[in-house]
This record gives sequence, C-alpha cells and structure tokens, in this order.
Amino acid sequence: MFYKVLLLVVSGSMFNQHYQLEDIDCPRWLPGTEQILPPEVGLSPEQELQNKVRCYCEVVKPKERECFSRRWVPKSVCTQRTSEWIERNLSLYRGHNNANGILPPPRRDRMMNIEP
Repeated sequence: MFYKVLLLVVSGSMFNQHYQLEDIDCPRWLPGTEQILPPEVGLSPEQELQNKVRCYCEVVKPKERECFSRRWVPKSVCTQRTSEWIERNLSLYRGHNNANGILPPPRRDRMMNIEP
C-alpha cells in the first residue's frame, strides 16, 4: 500500500510538472461560512470530513473540468490527478502501520466545536 501511494505521488508530480498542472490544495473553512481557518485551529473529525467533501465539490471537480478544457492535457492525466486527491483525502483505509507493525499512539487533543 505504501509503495502504491508513493508511486502515485511521484508519477502525479511528474505529470503535474510536465503539463504544468498545480497540485490541488484546499483551504480549511469555518463550517457553514466562507472564512478560512488558521492552521493552528483544529476541527472535529466530522467537520474535517465535511471540509474535505466541500473541497471536492468546490475545488477539485472545477479544477478537473478546467484541466479537461485544456486540449493539450490528456484526460487520463486530469482524472488521475483527481483520483490521487481522493486517495489521499477521502480514502477509508489508511495503512498507518510502522515497519514493525505497531500502530502509533492516537493523538489526543482537546476538541472544540466552532459553529457560527
């Protein structure tokens, strides 16, 4: 799994360099608003998921359509870039095992819900 992800990242970055496509980067929004959160503010897992789904709808798919509109970029490159973003951000299975098979301890922070 790790090697597959590594291969996707390397091959994706080569495609992005070759066709001058920028990496897809999403802001983290305050839930229900257009305000962008500073990096030190954390969200609950549910709000993170909502943010990623919003990013997919408002950023990733429009960038894919923009990529399709460029006639000199193959559609397979555009769809691969979208697929890589989905794999990195919306994948259900995440193999976080270390080389010795031990999972790292969970990160425990104090969670605060920020609702407008």
